[in-house]
Amino acid sequence: MTIASLPGPLWWNRGMPRPTVALRDATTPLTADESSAVLALAEEAASVDGSQALSEQFRLSARSREHDGVDHLLATDAEGALVGYAQSRTGEGPASAELVVSPAARRSGVGTALLASLPDGIRVWSHATGAAADAAAAFARAKGLVAVRSLHVMGRSLQEGPSWPAASLDKRYAVRSFEPGRDEDAWLALNAAAFAHHPEQGSLRRADLDQRMAEPWWDPAGLILVVEADAPDVLAASHWTKVDPPGGDVGEVYVVAVSPDRQGQGLGRAVTVLGLDHLRSLGLDRVVLYVDEDNVAAVRTYAALGFVDVEVHRQYAREDAPDTASEAPVAPVPG
Repeated sequence: MTIASLPGPLWWNRGMPRPTVALRDATTPLTADESSAVLALAEEAASVDGSQALSEQFRLSARSREHDGVDHLLATDAEGALVGYAQSRTGEGPASAELVVSPAARRSGVGTALLASLPDGIRVWSHATGAAADAAAAFARAKGLVAVRSLHVMGRSLQEGPSWPAASLDKRYAVRSFEPGRDEDAWLALNAAAFAHHPEQGSLRRADLDQRMAEPWWDPAGLILVVEADAPDVLAASHWTKVDPPGGDVGEVYVVAVSPDRQGQGLGRAVTVLGLDHLRSLGLDRVVLYVDEDNVAAVRTYAALGFVDVEVHRQYAREDAPDTASEAPVAPVPG
């Protein structure tokens, strides 16, 4: 049974007109006004829920009106006002989607209409926390979906709590910051190799990197590179840190990458510590990171550095859905 033919009661409230769902793709592109409306809807929902329904890559794709492996679904009411949005992505790994419903239009069938319009076998992320997470889990159960992947958000204080050890590097390595115009291709190659089996991070493209380098939070000093001391263009490991919003008091372990042929040398732990040192030097209060539950080695490394669970994001799918579709890059997952 596909998502589009889920059984159950009527999916709209009695007396409420059915929402209209329109597809925006390469044939009928998302307009600038529609893009603005989607982002405004996402921010409205986030202000009510206390968490973003759309992850970074999904928001970036809505903002740039991307259609390369990306479809946008717009749910509108009888007056034509936007009341819900979903995005589906294909690429490497299982196809994925995220959706958001206007707080004023919830429990009126908008979420169900969007879900029914998504491709068969899709996996749907919930980034909700607290009561919103409980509501998302209940919605998933009602639609016959089960959790198939868990993404842990871990955090710690940068000013208090257990200290982390000093970074220790072999003399053959040196440390420098990322230089725009010099390091893009080398960093993308390192990232692709380090995350070759990761469904999202490993497929990051130059366009995705350029999108992030155009963001207000981008700071090349926060992308720390471990390079060969005698060949500083040869990257061995990196730690991309992030402070979003700029001027805020929370930093992020954004992406930690170690070249596969350099693993087992302690570079992952060392470059992680270098990033923590950098974030603490900025006077930030806390640091967070995102790591897949299945990445046991990374979870252990972060726990040993004083990180503890803050929240858990879930990806849902039908229990019998085949794992043969694909997924394009979404928000980078450290570790």
